[in-house]
Amino acid sequence: MSGLSEVWLGVVLLIIGGVCTGVQGPMNGRLAISTSGSFSAFLSFALGFWPLLIYFLADTKGGKTVDWAHQAKATPWYAWLGGVFGGIFVLILTLVIHRRGAAITNGVIVVSQLIVSVIIDALGALETTKRECTGLRGGGLACMIVGITLVTLF
Repeated sequence: MSGLSEVWLGVVLLIIGGVCTGVQGPMNGRLAISTSGSFSAFLSFALGFWPLLIYFLADTKGGKTVDWAHQAKATPWYAWLGGVFGGIFVLILTLVIHRRGAAITNGVIVVSQLIVSVIIDALGALETTKRECTGLRGGGLACMIVGITLVTLF
């Protein structure tokens, strides 16, 4: 795959991921109204488990391409905990989205993610590539904050 094709594939996949995130919240939130927030979040992960399992099995040839003993020792402890934050995220989204609306809820989430991401990049935290928070990056964040404030207030 050429470099440009790889970039476009990444963009398309990220757009699909954004669409999935955008519709997942209202769907989970509606289920929470009928059942409970905890059940809706649980079911989201239970159903999401299956496509992830299929991809994992295909990607690792049934887990055989990973040296699990070595990786268990070589991988930092915090790297194994991403799913905890994902679970908290889905639960909060499920509880809030029908009270605040999809635009406000997802907007605040995106702005919060971007702020944290810029901080992580600036610090090179969690073993990410260090990227300076330039004036343009800061200006972009400011625009996002103003944008979500306008969406929230009006």
